[in-house]
Amino acid sequence: MDDDTLKALLSEEIRSALSYDDTELSQKRSRALEYYRGEMTDTPSAPGRSSVVSMDVADTIGWMLPGIIRVFTASDRMAIYEPEKPADEPFAKQATDYINYVFMKDNPGYRIMWDGTHDSLLLGNGVIKHWWDDKEECEYSEHSGLTEEQIAILQNEQDVEVVAQKEGEPQVILAPGPTGQMIEIPIQTYDVKVKRVERSGRLRVECIEPEDFGINREATTIEKARFVYHRQDVTRSDLIEMGFDREIVEGLPADRFSSLREEKLARDGEMQSFSVHVGDDSMMETELFECYIKADVDGDGVAEMVRAFYAGNSGAGELLDWEVWEDDVPFSDIPCEPVPHRWDARSIAEDTQDIQRVKTVLTRQFLDNLYWVNNPMTAAEEGSVTNPETLRSPRFGSTVWHKKGSLPPQPLPVPFIGDKALLGLQHFDQVREMRTGVSRSTMALDPEALQNQTATAANNTKDAAYSQIELIARNQAELGWRRVFRQILKLVVKHQDRPRTIRLRDTW
Repeated sequence: MDDDTLKALLSEEIRSALSYDDTELSQKRSRALEYYRGEMTDTPSAPGRSSVVSMDVADTIGWMLPGIIRVFTASDRMAIYEPEKPADEPFAKQATDYINYVFMKDNPGYRIMWDGTHDSLLLGNGVIKHWWDDKEECEYSEHSGLTEEQIAILQNEQDVEVVAQKEGEPQVILAPGPTGQMIEIPIQTYDVKVKRVERSGRLRVECIEPEDFGINREATTIEKARFVYHRQDVTRSDLIEMGFDREIVEGLPADRFSSLREEKLARDGEMQSFSVHVGDDSMMETELFECYIKADVDGDGVAEMVRAFYAGNSGAGELLDWEVWEDDVPFSDIPCEPVPHRWDARSIAEDTQDIQRVKTVLTRQFLDNLYWVNNPMTAAEEGSVTNPETLRSPRFGSTVWHKKGSLPPQPLPVPFIGDKALLGLQHFDQVREMRTGVSRSTMALDPEALQNQTATAANNTKDAAYSQIELIARNQAELGWRRVFRQILKLVVKHQDRPRTIRLRDTW
């Protein structure tokens, strides 16, 4: 398979995956984000009426998150590796300690876990990327007042290079002279700039935005998918630094549409809806697709996994580089409520959006009715009131003057329906509890929740509710985090090429 054929195949796969994302996933995620933020564009309020929004999606997720996070952070070991054969016990224990250290210390493990769990509850699938980063890390430092001997010592260190040097102020030292007296001896010093290169490589883990991850429509799991990609906005400078051909990179089209994606606008309504480029052309952003595709590149009839970098919009982009990929796909997903035979899972937002919509309408009607009861309209005969502005804009202590013989103004009665609206709100709170397991009785401490209940009845209620939340935590652990930690261990075993000493529980 030549480059042109692979480029055409990638372009078609990217277009198909983007179409699947736009038609089936994007709208679902953007609506969940809007409901979570309390922006309900599909339930507009009437002009001059209550515009309050019920925050059921945010409240339910906020109540569930502490319990689920507590499951994974109850100890210093988020995952445990089990021995496979006799005498594997010490190695399994060492792997458990080291990989948990790498996840929590070398990477922002808690933030990754929080973001992945939050995306799972809100959007259905949290996406975790894990890979071995063998990019050279350069660190520059400046030193002044060094002698030639000290510079020679620096240059003898491994992976250290003096990239700039200039003469500095001479230093004067005291030394014994020929007669034994102390004399001043000037010594030339230098100011240098030193470059240190770290080539050891490291494991990296991050939670990526679900809208930047794509998968082919027919896939049910990431491991068996025919095609997956990770879309990023990168500058031309970044691409050249990654080693891609400068001439191709400078001819790539600028990305001016990624900020128009529904999820990005729903996540941050204040962001700009178009890109404004001011500055050097090297900082112009473009789309980079890191693709993993199964294709028969050697003509033997068996498809191999290929990693390819495709930059620019599908159909108008360029193939930057590709290679046959021997590792696994570097992505894992954290599902909330898996749907059989589908990759995208259901979310807590989908379970509570209709409840939030109904409760928003009922709450607005309740408040409008309460406002109307507290501020009723007034009926008066035409011309009977000499100061009608008092009726239109009532003030405390004001007097309404009506003509002699006319009927005094009368308030128009407004029936109060607040009690019925509150019953409706309570009903939908019960519906939410049945769907998600979240209720007042399952929160951390609610003195009123256990009134007039036996201990057994209260425990049964909590157990039934907790079982639903525990099921979500088990789905995330068994179907998501298990693969993450399996891949982390595999990457470390395959790529780490030198011993490393770490400190755990006061022991090296």
